[in-house]
Amino acid sequence: MSDADGMFQDGLRDRFRGSLVGLAIGDALGAPLEFQPARDPAEFVTEMIGGGWLKLLPGEWTDDTQMTLCVVESLLARRVFDPDDIAARFVAWMGSNPPDIGLHTGRVLARIESGVPWETASREAQETDPDHASNGSLMRCSPLALFFYRHPEFVAELSPVLSRITHAHPDCEWACVFLNVAIALLLVGRTKEEAVQAAFEACSGASDALRERIAIALDPECDVSPSGWVLDTLQVALWAFVHTASFEGALVTAVNRGADADTVGAVTGTLAGACYGISGIPERWLAVVRDRDMLLDFADRLLELANSFS
Repeated sequence: MSDADGMFQDGLRDRFRGSLVGLAIGDALGAPLEFQPARDPAEFVTEMIGGGWLKLLPGEWTDDTQMTLCVVESLLARRVFDPDDIAARFVAWMGSNPPDIGLHTGRVLARIESGVPWETASREAQETDPDHASNGSLMRCSPLALFFYRHPEFVAELSPVLSRITHAHPDCEWACVFLNVAIALLLVGRTKEEAVQAAFEACSGASDALRERIAIALDPECDVSPSGWVLDTLQVALWAFVHTASFEGALVTAVNRGADADTVGAVTGTLAGACYGISGIPERWLAVVRDRDMLLDFADRLLELANSFS
């Protein structure tokens, strides 16, 4: 390996770690602020305080990270993208009685557990409530970008399938495409502007509403609450990422919008982590986040596996 190749791999490892650990940190930082109103900058929460309606310990994360790790574990075990295996792992996770699980996700997984194929369960749930487009797949989709970082075309093609295991609304699927294509490009060192532009171009088939939300997020004056709706979450996370200059700045800006703060924190964290790397994450947060060593190991193993693909 040449010196240049070694430097590239070192940077890649830094950003892989940043994206996965950043997701967990964003989740843990935002979870205590979930369902709260937006805060005035003078009252921003900047530390892992714990608490909230789930009564978490400082640094403890929620279902956002738990479901993400189901995807990671499947990729590492199967060495391919296997939605059947991921669906089975989601069901097993639900069976562990997690303290929080999204209502839509829970309904779909309960149907899968009863023996209905995931494709059918997800489609039927969508048909029952065709306008439902929550953020439950966006929060857990980023491992696919790490797995296929060398093949953004696969990321764009398969992100909708990963979403569709539980969330079949087109806005959910295209939001995952946008996020994952952006992450894949950030991992290899593309600038924010390049990654966002390429991700936007990858969403040529998305709804006008989704594409408009992305455009609005590029405006510094963007003002929206990160509700449980996928377009709100994507817009706030992108806005916080684009209009700040550090991992800490992006996370603090995002989670202090309140509302669905753990999920917007997770989405912002995985995006910003892919940009700034774990070297850009404050040590005081790294010291507190739950199971940091496990997360680092998963990131390193995903990189090794991703590098084995031609």
